[in-house]
Amino acid sequence: MTQDPEVSRTLVLDTSVAVKFYVREEMHEEALTVLAAAESGMVELIAPDTIQPEFLNALWWKYRRGEFSREEVRKAWERFTEDETASLYAIGDLMPRAAGITLEIGVIVYDALFLTLAEEMDTTVVTADDKLLRVMKATKYSHLAQSLTGWTLDRR
Repeated sequence: MTQDPEVSRTLVLDTSVAVKFYVREEMHEEALTVLAAAESGMVELIAPDTIQPEFLNALWWKYRRGEFSREEVRKAWERFTEDETASLYAIGDLMPRAAGITLEIGVIVYDALFLTLAEEMDTTVVTADDKLLRVMKATKYSHLAQSLTGWTLDRR
């Protein structure tokens, strides 16, 4: 992904949005606007490396519910890994802070890893996870996440 450092900003990509890049479901079009911004260099997408197993797990659940065939899971997974849409960060350094966020506000550690990365990079997580947004709403971490439906380049 070629980027102009004068134009681009960093955004943490939540798994819930990444799945929507490849799956036609609610908010697919909104997710494609994030993807287009990344492809044009307007944003740089980053994520903890746990996004990969989370992404495959989300597809696998679609298969188990009869929404996807094994071949559709395979193709979406291949596209996701080949596209290299987001720069991945190893979770080792993120874990101590993520554990603190988990214990403080009660989000699952996987979500806390995304929040920790956003905090460290002084940006936000773009997410389609309404449950996460509800839990965070009344906390001091609410500024670290934004809804995919309200996503804008202007919010940091």
